[in-house]
This record gives sequence, structure tokens and C-alpha cells, in this order.
Amino acid sequence: MLTGILPVSGVPELPLPPSVAVRTGRIHNVPLLIGSTRDEVRQWALPFAQATREQYERAVRLEFDPRTADTVLAHYPYSAYDRPYVGTYAISAPWNDSSVFYGLGGCEYQNLTARFAARQPRTYFYQFDDPHPPTLATTPPGFDSRAPHASELGYLWPMKTSESQTPEQRQLSTAMVGYWGAFVKLANPTTAGLAAWPSYGSGKYMSLLPGDDSQALKSWVYADRHQCGFWNSIDYGRLTTDPDRLAAQAGVPTS
Repeated sequence: MLTGILPVSGVPELPLPPSVAVRTGRIHNVPLLIGSTRDEVRQWALPFAQATREQYERAVRLEFDPRTADTVLAHYPYSAYDRPYVGTYAISAPWNDSSVFYGLGGCEYQNLTARFAARQPRTYFYQFDDPHPPTLATTPPGFDSRAPHASELGYLWPMKTSESQTPEQRQLSTAMVGYWGAFVKLANPTTAGLAAWPSYGSGKYMSLLPGDDSQALKSWVYADRHQCGFWNSIDYGRLTTDPDRLAAQAGVPTS
């Protein structure tokens, strides 16, 4: 299980934290394709499957300072999520939107892309939005993983999950291979026969969906989906303990 702040920097392979390198311009100014899955961390929140409202709120208070915790709980109330895995859905929502879970997905990805785009016009941003991609993870009956971390990989390379794709998902897979191939070859993912993919500097990103539904959306749509106005208005750190330990500290039963 991941623990601590990642990635590790101050070593020959990564002398500076990426956030510092981008902010100060000490980067190789090359074209970039950046993105994530829409629900990066939902499966990692399964230790909270049986969390009560009180346990969920205790976990948030363990994770954030008191004032920030109050605002997070008001913005992400336990009552807003569906049963039977309400605890998992509840805790994963602020994790996913804020990027607090080891920097994965959410608003920090968009903010990072914007900083890159200010220096490199050939910067492209996407979100893998397939609502039900096949995954390798074993999850409880009725659990809705949506689009978790790494669920897009079977669309880019042949994997076990590729065998379970629907015809519409295979169509998305073909499109993604075309986009990625065009970017590698031409530093621009737009390719004939597929929806145009503008640079992030144009104020748009690509929403990747099954069938022929992929489309470029305005950047505010991504910000709205992940509550970035809220998260960009407050200060917060990264999760520094693994979900199992945080759940145990909050008193969530393990079985």
C-alpha cells in the first residue's frame, strides 16, 4: 500500500519536486498529453465500505485541519451518497476531486496542466470518462467502481480487461490508440475521422467516452465536475497514511 508523499524527489532521477520544477520553469519544454480517469481513487476507498456517518466524519477530521474539515464535510455530506457502499462513495469523492490521495486525478491535474500550457502551447488534457470500464479488481457485489485508476490501460494496450469490452468500448479503444499514436508522431492528438482534440490553451479538454461520444469540452466543465472552485479556494495537504489505517483510526469495522 502506498504511504507518504509521492513522488520522492532530491535524487538524480528526479532532482526537484515536479510542482517546483513546473512553477519555476526548470522543465524540458516539450509537447505534453496529460490526463486521468474520472474516478481515480474510488476502489482504494473500499476499506470505508461499512463506515457510518460518524466514522466518515471522524476520518475527514483526522485528515484535514479542523476548519478545513468543517468546510469539506459541508461540501461532501454523507447523506449525498448511495447505499450500500455509502462510506466508500463519500470518502472517495473529496479524495478524487482534491487530488489529496497521493496527487491522483482531480483538480491538481487540471492546475498542473494549466501551468504547463502557459509555457508550452502543445499541451493537451483529457479525462477517461467511460462510466463502466472492465477492470481487473475484485470488488463486492453491487459496488460501482465507475472509472477507477488504470481502467483506461486496457484501451491502449491488449490486456485481460480488453476481452470484456463492449463494441462501443472497443470503438473507444481504437480511437484512443489513434489519438495517442498521432500525438507520438505529430505532437498533436487530433487525427482524421475522430473528434478534434484542441490544445488546453484553447480552454478545452477531451472527454473520452465509448462509441463515438468522445468530445472536446470547455475546461470549466472539468472544474465543475470536480468542484475545483471549492478546492482551489482552500489550503490542504496530501493523504499521509493508507486507507486501511485511516479507516481503522476512524473506527470502521474491517468485515
